[in-house]
Amino acid sequence: MHSAVVPSETVPFLARRPVVLAAFLLPLALAIVLFTIETGPVFLLCLAAVLPAAAVTMFAARWIAPRRARSWASSLLAVAWGAGAAVLLAAAIGAWSSERAIYVDDQGIVREAVPTMWVLTPIVEEIGKGLGVLLVLLLARRIGLRGVLFGAMVGALVGVGFAAVEDASAIAADIAENDPGSGIATWIVRTLTFPTHAALTIWTGAALGLALDARRAWSRPLLALAGLLVAIGAHGAINYGNVAGATDQASFFTSLGTAFGWIVVSTVLAVTLRLVLTRRRV
Repeated sequence: MHSAVVPSETVPFLARRPVVLAAFLLPLALAIVLFTIETGPVFLLCLAAVLPAAAVTMFAARWIAPRRARSWASSLLAVAWGAGAAVLLAAAIGAWSSERAIYVDDQGIVREAVPTMWVLTPIVEEIGKGLGVLLVLLLARRIGLRGVLFGAMVGALVGVGFAAVEDASAIAADIAENDPGSGIATWIVRTLTFPTHAALTIWTGAALGLALDARRAWSRPLLALAGLLVAIGAHGAINYGNVAGATDQASFFTSLGTAFGWIVVSTVLAVTLRLVLTRRRV
């Protein structure tokens, strides 16, 4: 990895670029407003309820990068993109693509040309998160922050922001449709599986960090695409678990087990990569 400048230099760097801040913060504000309008003030309470899990996951994600590369400006921009622009892109493009995937067959039965839950949703969400990872990495390169570990951190943090809003909206919707008790149960499950999105996008981030430093230009898109495909594939496998079981309960535990498994795999590989690369620098 390349050496990194002190994180404090990132503040004036971003302060001179209000357009950059607006591109990250305005979608965040819009997402919060839209979800608050949709489910009411309970969304804000649910968002506060998931913050402890978000804080723990964010701390773990920042540990991945070397100490001098843990820029708070880059970290907060990554979280803001995940919670704002990525969520809005997933909602808008997801709804548009889902509508076009639906058709009525000759027997009058509504079907999907392409499965929404475990094909379209993973593609849309991972690309939306990946765009933010790429933007943050390109901005950070201007001040010397780069490399596979920095990319992994940024990817995980984008996932943290995305999960915070997605989980809060799911809990709020459950409360509105059922009751507070059901919402609490959803909160428990979502808290336990909160690192899932971080464990997905960390692959996109690591691949992009590696690709941007690759010496051979032809290998850069291949590396970036490989990381994105891993994230999409794992996301699809987790979502497929929701329909894979013979019963709703079996499907729930299949999806839950797949999510936990992927969190463990990503964590072990991230920790190993961090320790190996950090030791080489000593």
